[in-house]
Amino acid sequence: MNNFIVLAKHFVANESAVVDIKPFGFGSTLGSLVFQNKSGQSATFLWQKNPIPDSTEKAGYFKEVANELGVKIAHYDGFITVTNGGGVQYLKGEVKI
Repeated sequence: MNNFIVLAKHFVANESAVVDIKPFGFGSTLGSLVFQNKSGQSATFLWQKNPIPDSTEKAGYFKEVANELGVKIAHYDGFITVTNGGGVQYLKGEVKI
């Protein structure tokens, strides 16, 4: 399994950041997205594929599995929007494929 760090940032409460994952060439091969703070707390999101009718292209979303951080994830067309929870924290995000 390969891991790619896609985000390493200090966040203030409720701050958002947009990450472009297209340059990594993931396409529909994503596995999971894992965030961790400096205290060892984490959040895990699994990639759920959704086939688009009448197309060979695949789309999907990140399904929350565990979330000790209060992080929210939105995915749209190769971009991930990460929204921090209610506290100040440093987050490191890795995509696992």
